[in-house]
Amino acid sequence: MVTCIFCKHPLFRVRNKKSTIYCYSETEKQNAVNQLGNKPEITRFKGLGEISPDEFSGFIGESIRLEPVIIGKEQTIQSTLEYYMGKNTPERQGFIIKNLRVEKDVIEEAEVVAEV
Repeated sequence: MVTCIFCKHPLFRVRNKKSTIYCYSETEKQNAVNQLGNKPEITRFKGLGEISPDEFSGFIGESIRLEPVIIGKEQTIQSTLEYYMGKNTPERQGFIIKNLRVEKDVIEEAEVVAEV
């Protein structure tokens, strides 16, 4: 068994003209919106490719979030990387669909209710 450590990227950037908060979950996003108030700009990151190198450098440091990935005896690092980063799109798509979680955007729902 091999354990690799990967840097976890934020899912959201919540900001206003004075402050930027990076969030790793829906709960953190809600807290950031409450903290910044007055309709802050919210950006949803789907992957590291959407985060500029300059912005990414801000995650390196004391507050970096690392997540262990454990690879069993029957797997290798090479095969795992090929699965997640290779050209096996149908297999990876099936994995994503099977493990998909849908989360409601509480902020948008609250705004719709407020408008009615």
